[in-house]
Amino acid sequence: MSGFNFGQIGNIISELFDTDYVDIKRDTSGQLQEIYSNILCHIAFTSTDNPNPETVDIKPIIQSLTIHFPLWVDVKNNDFIIAKRMDNNGNLLAVYSGRCGNPIVSQGRQKVLVTMSGTESETPTPIPPKNPININIEYLSNDIHIQDSTVFEIEKGNDFTLSAPLIDNYSAVDCEIDGELQGSTTAIITDVQAEHTVKFIYESSSVSNGFRFLVKGLYTKNDGSLANGYHLYKKINIDSISENENVYTITCDDINIEHEDNGKMLSIVKGAKLLLVPNDLFVQVTDITNKQNGKVTFNVVQFTPTQDELNAYICDWY
Repeated sequence: MSGFNFGQIGNIISELFDTDYVDIKRDTSGQLQEIYSNILCHIAFTSTDNPNPETVDIKPIIQSLTIHFPLWVDVKNNDFIIAKRMDNNGNLLAVYSGRCGNPIVSQGRQKVLVTMSGTESETPTPIPPKNPININIEYLSNDIHIQDSTVFEIEKGNDFTLSAPLIDNYSAVDCEIDGELQGSTTAIITDVQAEHTVKFIYESSSVSNGFRFLVKGLYTKNDGSLANGYHLYKKINIDSISENENVYTITCDDINIEHEDNGKMLSIVKGAKLLLVPNDLFVQVTDITNKQNGKVTFNVVQFTPTQDELNAYICDWY
C-alpha cells in the first residue's frame, strides 16, 4: 500500500479553509517581538455559553482558541498569539489574543491551543488589502534621500493620509505627490485607484557636524556587492564650523585615509569635494589655513553638483 503525502494534504486543506489571520510574537530580551504577521490560518473556538433563553443575546465568553496553520510556521510554546477572525468577504470581525500551548502536528498541519489573556496589549498588524495598490514614500533633502524609501499597500478605493515623520536633524517643509507640491507636510490622496509616489521634503534643522568624501571609483555597496561610480565615503566628525559670506571654515582631525576598495588616498587638499551632513551641502575645499597638532583648518564653498554627483551612493557601512 502506498503512503499518503500528508504534506500535500495539508496544503490542500490550507487553500480550502484558511481564511483567518494570525500574528505571532515571541519573548526576546524581555520584550515581545513580532516574528510573523498575517499568516493565513483557521480559527476554531472553545467558549462558555449560557443557554438560558432570558440571556440568549449575551455574547459567548471566549475561553480559548485552537488555531490551525501550515507546518512551515515556526511557532513555539508560550508564543503570544494575536488571532484575527475574518468573515466570508475578507472583513475583520474580531481580534483575540493570548499565550499558546505546545504545537501539535497532524497530517501536514499543525495546531496550537491559545488561552485568552488580557495581560499583554493587542497590537495586530493590519490585515493586507484584498486589492492592494502601492503608495511609494520617499524622504529627501536637497534631492538626496535621507531615509530609506517605504511602500504602503492601500485597498483600492480607500483614502490615504500620511504626515511626514520626524527625522533627526531635519524639519519637514513640504510634500510632493506625483510631482506636484502640496504646500503641506501631510500627504492626502482620496479614492486611491492607481499607484502614487509621495516625496516628503525636508531641510536641515541644525548646523553640520560632519562630512563625507565625494569619491569616484570602485566601492562596496551596503549589501556587499562591488560597484563603480560616485559614492560618499566615511563620515568624518567636525570639531567646529562657521560661515561668513558663503565661505565655511571647518576644523577637524587631520585626515589621511586610504580608500579600502580602490586604494585612493583621501585627505583635506585644495579641490577635494565633500558633503556636509546632516545639511547635505555639497562643498569644495578652496584652501588650507592651518595644520598643527593633528588638526586641520580649511575653507570650503558650495558648488552645484552634476546629476551623477547628486546621485552619489551613500556607503552607510563605512
